[in-house]
Amino acid sequence: MPKILFRFISNLFIYCFCFGLNIFPQSDEKLTGDIKESGIYYKDIAFNWRPQHKEHDLHTLEIREAKFSFSDLKLTYIDKGKLTNVGMTFSGPNLLIKEFVIQSNVRSKNWITTEKINRLNKRERIPKEAISKIVNATDLYLLDNDTLPSDLNELIVNNYISMDAPPFDDNTWSYSLHLPEKIVSKPTFLNLAPGRSAILYDWNSRNFQMDPEQDSLYNVPLVDWKYVFKINEISQLYSSDIELTLKPDTLDIELMMKRAQFKISGCSFTAVPNDIIDDKSKISLPDLVLEGKNIAFDIKNNKIPTIHRGSGSFRIRNFEIKIPNDLKGEPEIQSMLDVMGIWNNSMMVRLLEMEVNLINQFTGDVKFKFHTPFIKISINGDFSIRQSGTKPEIYLHNTEIRVHPIALGIRKFIRNWEKDNGRKFSRKGATIVLNLDGPLEKPTIRGY
Repeated sequence: MPKILFRFISNLFIYCFCFGLNIFPQSDEKLTGDIKESGIYYKDIAFNWRPQHKEHDLHTLEIREAKFSFSDLKLTYIDKGKLTNVGMTFSGPNLLIKEFVIQSNVRSKNWITTEKINRLNKRERIPKEAISKIVNATDLYLLDNDTLPSDLNELIVNNYISMDAPPFDDNTWSYSLHLPEKIVSKPTFLNLAPGRSAILYDWNSRNFQMDPEQDSLYNVPLVDWKYVFKINEISQLYSSDIELTLKPDTLDIELMMKRAQFKISGCSFTAVPNDIIDDKSKISLPDLVLEGKNIAFDIKNNKIPTIHRGSGSFRIRNFEIKIPNDLKGEPEIQSMLDVMGIWNNSMMVRLLEMEVNLINQFTGDVKFKFHTPFIKISINGDFSIRQSGTKPEIYLHNTEIRVHPIALGIRKFIRNWEKDNGRKFSRKGATIVLNLDGPLEKPTIRGY
């Protein structure tokens, strides 16, 4: 059934093309045709939408220019009854969009506050779980001894709890009993936030006491958000040759993609609550390019496509994420920023680039670059590929990875890892050098 459907769609495309040219070939005849250019063009598109029963919400879409086109399309059609050959050369589909802007004004919960609550709950999960176990152990101790334990050590010595088992094996919290009033958990100096408030459990009410920090987070009013998603330009260019051979039960396809490029310029997303600029969140992507050249592949007898050669690249420059000030103070986020040496709330990737060159259907080479203010990573190597199965199998050969840690926190993290695991990476100066071989899913590090 899929073969019949595929053949039907292929023939339908051919017949529609011929209909557009107003030419109808007969069997054993040859058809050639040209379309210089065709497409769709729009200018100054604008839409506004206000949801029902939400007087504070407004969504707008604006596009200054949009164009979708094909050009230089040439067709050769030869019908020999049981064998049909179709050749096509064309540029497209080409796409151009300029000044694409979506803006939403929305009154809703403050997602920054929601994130802070989620992180607070996550930080308190371990001590609250431990206190709950202490409560159960105390109840059992009271039942067995008709008195409350004087301290935590009594529960430990009499095997009501084990400090070697979770959650007590986490050394970032300490616990003390003040019965019959309360049980207290305090962060230790190993905690990411050693100065934060203690967690209190009221023995009489059998409930955790909410501290002022939690209470203030749960009582934050709704916020007027302004979201703006903007792209200065999107462009897509293709230039290809296709040859189709139609037989009674099969369809053979040969395609040569001479050039393919997809590019996004000036992409950004911002979110501002109540016009407070300090709490602005921003994601910025000034430049993204995806390119391919001279990519040749075929599909024979309706089997899986085989790529014979081609090259491709992917590049991102100056990708930036700005964290709002109100989230920067969260212990986990602040710790991460400290490790990377970031002080201005802004995480940036200066360059992310990958180049793949398939020399033939069996071998190729790859290059990769990842540059940030806190670390640089580069990869150079060869690979072999098997395309006989449903999923290509890729093997790395003589692949070298260079890691150059820049931030002091990153260098310290690597040294601690080496110490904890009893291994030391090979280095050239301050740069770590690794050599990989083996399957892409699970390569082997030479010498480790």
